[in-house]
This record gives sequence, C-alpha cells and structure tokens, in this order.
Amino acid sequence: MSAIRRAITGLPIAFEFLTPLRLRRVEQHDDRVFAAAVGWYPAIGLLIGLALLALDRALSELLPVAPTSALLIAALALASGGLHLDGVADTADGLAVQGDRDRRLEVMRDGTTGPAGVMAVVLVLLVGWSALVSLEDPVRSGAIVLGPALGRWAVIPLVATFAPARAGGLGQAIHQGVWPLTAPFGTAIAAAAAVALFGVGGLVVLLVAGGAALVVAAAATRLLRGVTGDVFGAAIEIAQAVTWLSIVAADQRGWIEPGLLG
Repeated sequence: MSAIRRAITGLPIAFEFLTPLRLRRVEQHDDRVFAAAVGWYPAIGLLIGLALLALDRALSELLPVAPTSALLIAALALASGGLHLDGVADTADGLAVQGDRDRRLEVMRDGTTGPAGVMAVVLVLLVGWSALVSLEDPVRSGAIVLGPALGRWAVIPLVATFAPARAGGLGQAIHQGVWPLTAPFGTAIAAAAAVALFGVGGLVVLLVAGGAALVVAAAATRLLRGVTGDVFGAAIEIAQAVTWLSIVAADQRGWIEPGLLG
C-alpha cells in the first residue's frame, strides 16, 4: 500500500480511535496504516471543536458562561470516551509511584486511579474550565475550536521525537511511520487552523502547546525511558489546556486577534 493510500485509509481510523463513534465494523489494521492515521488527529480535533462551538452557542441562550463552560468540558471528555483523561490519571500515578521503571509501567497498566491521578485530572479539568470562563466572543469561539485541534496535534511531535517505552508493537510502528508524510501533513492541518482562527498569533499558540506536550513527554521519558499511550493522552489534555491558557493571556494583552470566526 502506498503512503498516500495509507494516509487516506487512516482518516476513519483516526476518527474511530479519538471518538467513541464507529463508522464500520471493527477491523484489524496494519500498523503502518494506524501510524498514518496520526496525521489526521488535528482534523478530528477540529471536528470536535466545531461540535463544541455549536453546543456552546446553543447553551449560551439558556445558561451563564460558567455552567456552559462546565458542560463543554464534560462534552469534550465524553467525545473522547474519557480516553485522554484516563491517560492523565495513569501517567500521574505512574510518575508519582516510588520504584523503578518496571514498577512505574506496571502501575500505569493496572489502570486503578490513585491520589496523584485524581489530583491531576481535577487540575486539568479546572484549568480548562477557568480558561473558557475567562474568554468572550469572538475570541472564545476560536479558542473552543482550536483547543481540541492543537491538543490532538500535540501527539505528532511526541511520536516523532520520543521512542516508545516498550520496544516493538504499535508504538514502535507509529514512531517510525510519521515520516516522511504523516508529521508534516498533520502539522500543516494544525498550522492552517491556527492561522485561520487567530492569524500569526495562532502559530505562537501552536508552538506553546507543542512545547507543553514535549515537556510532559520529556518528564515521562526520564523515568520510563520512553513514552506510552497514556503519556500521549496526558499530553493531549495538557496541550489543550495550555492552548486555552495561551489564548487567554494573549487576548488580555491584545496580542491576538480573532480571524475566521471573528
């Protein structure tokens, strides 16, 4: 299968992996096709963001901004089936546990949420909610759309930079398969969305979000000697929250202007 065909085939795979919705019967996919699907992650994030924007506008006719923002955060968690928040919890528990690398990975595989995991999830949700509450239209509309897109794009620099903690398998295939097409393709989608929604300032937000995800992965790699799917989930949630915080900070200082939705 050619690289272009794998990329096209990867679109429904990305949709089904990042959301609880299923377009077809469950299938087994070649690891290289699954790796190509990563390039579509920011596009799926855009679709999620547009759905959230529609929900925001409907709810804003009925509720104040605080409960509306809380419901958006809840809808966003449901849109991923809680997958990324589970990654936040497992990563926090794994990195907090006392022990060697194998012990940390065992705790992350176990899936039982401990105190560190609960605290991490609460903090991520609180930061995201407080950022949304702080934004007003038209900047708020652009942020709602861009946050999920840049959060999911943040997986791309991680898989391109860091080796998987467990040798072989899907993680290794994705790490090796993001070049030469997947990483540039996904980054182009994210950058185009950022520029369309916030102009050149959107590119700065993209860099900040990507930097936050890389910090998460670097911390995990130091203790785990690589990254895992849980680390990717944690990076998505943190990059998303940092995207919103960056937009709040830039908007308060007049450094960013709304674009397409302005």
